[in-house]
Amino acid sequence: MASNTMEIPEDIDFITVLGTAPEPMEHDPDVWRVEIPVGDTGVCVTLSFDIGGRSVRLTRESMGVRDIEIYREQVDRILLYSHEEERGIIVEVGVPGFKCEFRVSISPRFHLVDPMLYLE
Repeated sequence: MASNTMEIPEDIDFITVLGTAPEPMEHDPDVWRVEIPVGDTGVCVTLSFDIGGRSVRLTRESMGVRDIEIYREQVDRILLYSHEEERGIIVEVGVPGFKCEFRVSISPRFHLVDPMLYLE
C-alpha cells in the first residue's frame, strides 16, 4: 500500500549526484525545486516536487524555450543515480493497479525514458 508522502533523497545526495540542492519555492514553501544545467549546452532541467501532495514536474528548457514538461501525481519516490559517467533522476509512480517510472539522464547528455509517452 502506498504511503501518504513520497520519499526523496537527502540534500547531500542531490548535491553529490546533480551538483545542486533543492530549494523551497518562494510562492509555496511546500514545493521544492532543483535546477540542473546539462553540461555547458545551455539546456537546463528543472525538477519541482510537492512532498505532501506527491506530485512531480520535470521541465527541460533550451535557450529560454521550454520544450519538455512532464507532470506526475501519486509519486511514491524520487531516486537519484550515478554510475560510470551517467547521472540522473528516476521518478516512481504508483496508483492502485498501476506502477511506472520515468528516468531522465542529466549527464553526460539529456536523455528521457518514459513509458507513458508515445512518440511517433
